[in-house]
Amino acid sequence: MRFTVALSVVVVALGCNSEPKQSEVSGTVLIDGLPLSDGEIIFEAIDNSTTPAGGPISEGKYNVRIQPGPKKVKIQGSRPVSKPDPMMGAGAKEKRLGAEYNEKSTLTADIKPGKNEGIDFQVKESPKKK
Repeated sequence: MRFTVALSVVVVALGCNSEPKQSEVSGTVLIDGLPLSDGEIIFEAIDNSTTPAGGPISEGKYNVRIQPGPKKVKIQGSRPVSKPDPMMGAGAKEKRLGAEYNEKSTLTADIKPGKNEGIDFQVKESPKKK
């Protein structure tokens, strides 16, 4: 009887520790050599084995907790439009970065378990729409 109870406790304890550990990832995002003032960074598992995760970029810096492994990285940012849209008014915004940094991103990062500092990206701003 004691062996069965002890084995059950070990199995339950192992089951509780089976949750994957998250890694802490931080770095900077520069746009044309300057910090991206406001945006979002998203890390997606290259093999789609985990849920995408990310967070805000503020003054070029980000700090997120994600699952380790090889990732596709998407970066998004916006800016006010050159000409205000009659429907949206002065608050209208347009994408600041091209599809090569988000929908069709080729950016990658190999995230190791634990802390990953200095995972930096340099992007180029898209031309403004006229």
